[in-house]
Amino acid sequence: MSKNIIIAVLLTICTGSSWITTPQEPVTACAITLPKVLSDGMVLQRNKPIPFWGRSKPGAAIRVTFAGETRSVTSDSEGNWQVLFPAMEAGGSYTLKVNNTVVKDILIGEVWLFSGQSNVELPVSRVAIKYPGVATAYSNTQIREFRTTTHYDFKGPLKDVYQGRWKICTQEEIQSFSALGFFFARELHENKNIPVGVIVNAVGGSPLDAWLDEATLRSMPGPAGKSHYPDILDDLKRDTWVDSVKQAEKEALAHYRSLFTTDPGPSGSGKWIPYHVPSFWNGADATPEGPLSHSPGSVWFRKEIHLSEAQIDKAAVGAPDRDGMLILGTMVDADKTFVNGTPVGSTGYQYPPRIYSISKGLLKEGSNELLVRLENFWGPGGFISGKDYSLYIGVAHPFYDNADTVSLSGDGWLACTGSMLPDEFADVSYPYSTTWHYQPAGLYNALLAPLTAVPVKGVVWYQGESATHRRDYYKMLCAMIDKWRADWKDENMPFIIVQLPEFMKDAGPWPVETDWAWRRDEQRRAALNRNHSALVVGLGLGEWNDVHPLNKQELAKRVFYTAKFLAYNDKNAPLSPVPRKAVLRGNKVIISFSHTGKGLESRNGQPLQHFAIAGENGRFVRAQARIIGKNRIEIWTQDIVKPQQVRYAWANDPGEANLQNSSKLPASPFQWVIDK
Repeated sequence: MSKNIIIAVLLTICTGSSWITTPQEPVTACAITLPKVLSDGMVLQRNKPIPFWGRSKPGAAIRVTFAGETRSVTSDSEGNWQVLFPAMEAGGSYTLKVNNTVVKDILIGEVWLFSGQSNVELPVSRVAIKYPGVATAYSNTQIREFRTTTHYDFKGPLKDVYQGRWKICTQEEIQSFSALGFFFARELHENKNIPVGVIVNAVGGSPLDAWLDEATLRSMPGPAGKSHYPDILDDLKRDTWVDSVKQAEKEALAHYRSLFTTDPGPSGSGKWIPYHVPSFWNGADATPEGPLSHSPGSVWFRKEIHLSEAQIDKAAVGAPDRDGMLILGTMVDADKTFVNGTPVGSTGYQYPPRIYSISKGLLKEGSNELLVRLENFWGPGGFISGKDYSLYIGVAHPFYDNADTVSLSGDGWLACTGSMLPDEFADVSYPYSTTWHYQPAGLYNALLAPLTAVPVKGVVWYQGESATHRRDYYKMLCAMIDKWRADWKDENMPFIIVQLPEFMKDAGPWPVETDWAWRRDEQRRAALNRNHSALVVGLGLGEWNDVHPLNKQELAKRVFYTAKFLAYNDKNAPLSPVPRKAVLRGNKVIISFSHTGKGLESRNGQPLQHFAIAGENGRFVRAQARIIGKNRIEIWTQDIVKPQQVRYAWANDPGEANLQNSSKLPASPFQWVIDK
């Protein structure tokens, strides 16, 4: 059989066409590949032209039918194709047909992109203890989420995300929804009574420059100067360089771990001594004699729990599949936890709360042993204070109200060292390890660029906890807003910035220098200096001992109010007060605010707190402040005759800050150079 005949046979099999073909006719593709975001259950943005696109063989005839209309197109020389349908009002469901590929249950409504770090990723399951009714009873098929998974690429923008699917808000799916995205979508749906789709495109711990494109980064000076980003980007494109770094870091880590003594396990670890929970093992209050150890490594912790016959009876009848729940707050860093010799859970890093289920029949009357192995290779480990450490008997997560509760905090623990770094290696630092998906442009190429063809109403950006020591964040965030708007071909695309809430104890009493305060101010300045952008103030919703605060419902309400103001033209929607002008009157600073509602007020009825003033020497001192009008305050101190700068709520955890508006929304932290 000749070569031409073989080709004709293959074309007939793929296309159903006759044996005779002409070069002028387009070749119909055997298969259509749609991007993952164009899939069953998707939500499309209302009142904007609707694009559909995908890939096939070059020159393939593509026939697209949607909502009673049909478009035809031929794929280009690389197999890409796109068609555009007219804008539609909210509604559905609809079906999309592309040749023989069918996408079902499509809704038209509002689509918002949520991007940033782990506080966007944080699922409903992680906040279920605070919102048990939502986690176990709420369903709404008009709310949907498209979630990407972590992926990176350094060669250039990808055509599609590596993984992703649309999920419908049912009881089977809701616990994996972004908590912030879900609560926002619920608010928006209840307000507009239309479908809402949330695209969750976030990576825990990711720095901002991972979300910027290569061209923009090359034009920006980094920490090492003008060559910083060009040098890094060039290296990242070389597979041989990346592989060599990975291998070197792997060997360095293996060598470092080889320096530690062997962990003999709980039975061979030597003397057990009393230990206090919560504390870190290098803490002065860890044991009656002081620190248990100053070394990184592993420590075994043991607690004997005595349970009565009544408690075991409650465990037997309380929940059908378990005796109860074990809550061990937050621990640093990795744990393995056992009850009566049986593993009940493990977590590989510090941030997730330890919520472990105790299987049916594991608890017993009398003595029960709780055993925890805690490991930390880059410093002393331990138990974070201010968290819940309890055994809840006879209940299933997240309902604890009717539990028989045994507190695990306080004394009554024993501890013994496992693996430790010998004193002779005490000066050896934990080896640096590259997190590859944090590298410049990697997330932009793999996660952001493939979604820019999807029309959205706006963007919610919650990021900033990473690299807080850098002072170029403001400039980079402004550049990112500009780039993303250019990618979506919408220079007015609403962009909402969530400001970091309180977190961590401060090094001393305020006024105090803190990177977190600087980052909050950089976020405020970016929102101020870009049109169609707005700030969501997070103060009052954070937790000093947890970078992942649970109160995502109230934060989502603030995001929703901001969306109403910014994207839905409701100028009466409440926003947090932000400063807009500061002038000097004698030795007093007069600051005017926008978004004051019916007026400024003190949150607790006390005099305004957490204001500081600096003179020519730049040293800040505490200042007095009072409200002098609907939208103005005056600030002064007898210590400075000619104020130059003002700060408000400038701390990691500015709990004393109490300026708010009549809508009970807190004023933004800020630093302001007094206007001349």
